[in-house]
Amino acid sequence: MGKRQIRIFRNDLPNHTLELLQQPAVQLVTRAKTVLTGKLKALDSESMQLQDMRAHIHTFAVGEVEEIIYDVEAAW
Repeated sequence: MGKRQIRIFRNDLPNHTLELLQQPAVQLVTRAKTVLTGKLKALDSESMQLQDMRAHIHTFAVGEVEEIIYDVEAAW
C-alpha cells in the first residue's frame, strides 16, 4: 500500500491538536529547516513537546515550528 503525507503548517496547528497527538510518529520541521522525527507528547497554543526515537524529550515554541508532517496509508 502507498502512503500519503499530511502537512500541517504552524497557523493550522491549533485546529489539529487531537489529530496530531494521536499519530504514532510525526516529522517536525523547524523554521531553521531542521527535521526531527518522533511522537508528539504535548501541544498547546504556545509550546509543544516531541519525544524522539531515543526517548529524549524536545520542547519547542510554536513560533519555532514551520510544519508538522505525518503519513497515512493511501487507499490505492
